[in-house]
Amino acid sequence: MTTIDLFANTKDFEIIPEGQVIFAQGGIADHMYVVIEGEVEIFIDGKLLDTTSAGGIVGEMALIYSSPRSASAIAKTECKLVPVDQKRFNFLVQQTPNFAINVMKIMVERIRKLDALVLSH
Repeated sequence: MTTIDLFANTKDFEIIPEGQVIFAQGGIADHMYVVIEGEVEIFIDGKLLDTTSAGGIVGEMALIYSSPRSASAIAKTECKLVPVDQKRFNFLVQQTPNFAINVMKIMVERIRKLDALVLSH
């Protein structure tokens, strides 16, 4: 079961217009978002780190480590996103171990991209 499958029938989504900031680097981190439709760009210090599309997640570090946002997320296209708070995240991790594995894989991929970005300078 993929991440998007877990949220296929949810009614608590948000429609984010193209170009809108979903969250800003340094901001309060209390939700992550599952991308149901569209593309989200992730920036660190104004540099593009990653683009996430349907089935991906953004802002996951907010629910793993309580600290200000380490990146900004901006809707590259109109997006349909499902916000996930700490309570829902914990439930998903407990009830669906593959969800936790998917989150870890995404984090590892982003860390590798960040390392490549840092090492290229």
